[in-house]
Amino acid sequence: MSDEEAAAGLRAFFNAMRDSFALILAQGAGDPRLVDVLAAQAGDNYEKNAEIQSEGLPSHACGKGCETCCCLQVAATAPEIFHAAHFIRLTSQAFAAHGVDLAKRLREARNAIAGQGHEERFASRRSCPLIIGGACAIYAARPLACRGHVSFDREACIAAAEGRDAEVPASGVHKTVRAIVQNALQASLRDKNLGWGAYEFLTALDRALQDRQCEENWRGGAEVFADLQLGAEETRELAATFDALRA
Repeated sequence: MSDEEAAAGLRAFFNAMRDSFALILAQGAGDPRLVDVLAAQAGDNYEKNAEIQSEGLPSHACGKGCETCCCLQVAATAPEIFHAAHFIRLTSQAFAAHGVDLAKRLREARNAIAGQGHEERFASRRSCPLIIGGACAIYAARPLACRGHVSFDREACIAAAEGRDAEVPASGVHKTVRAIVQNALQASLRDKNLGWGAYEFLTALDRALQDRQCEENWRGGAEVFADLQLGAEETRELAATFDALRA
């Protein structure tokens, strides 16, 4: 396949994803489950296409018991953030029965990471507060950024995290599929004049849990996470790209 054909295939994939999210937004305007449907569709699109595109690649090494990359800064869209908030509210009693208060853990983490950038977060080695016993407590509702961060060598990840000279064989395929699905979701949100940025996940999730009006305000067009947006320059470039692809 030529580079031109590959690029055309990626554009077609992006536009198909964009149209599928646009349809959900059009049909679910007043549906309280809108963000859950959007996030579920994004996760399903990613999982199915990543599986197809990664055929023939080594098995990935990520799984329960390894939280090496779970200290990284995570960027997520508003639907992913609200979907995770719904999941935490839904499961709060079950976790409380085991002495786990996820909302409290998030508040404590928010205070600890305030003002820290990507490099500081990684250097701190502070695990995500949603990791319980080596497993993600919101695994079913985890954002695309977490799904798309895939390594083929656990030991290399550990070595790199400890500051040793190690090259981590990360999957470019998973990263690309994740980016296309996430960007398509962002483009469809922007088309509907909804907050469409990529926001710092943990702090935004804490806000969504603490302020039940937050989601309704976002659905009304308010930029409820504007101060938590990551990569402002990249966001401006994305907007121009979205317009070009639509044209």
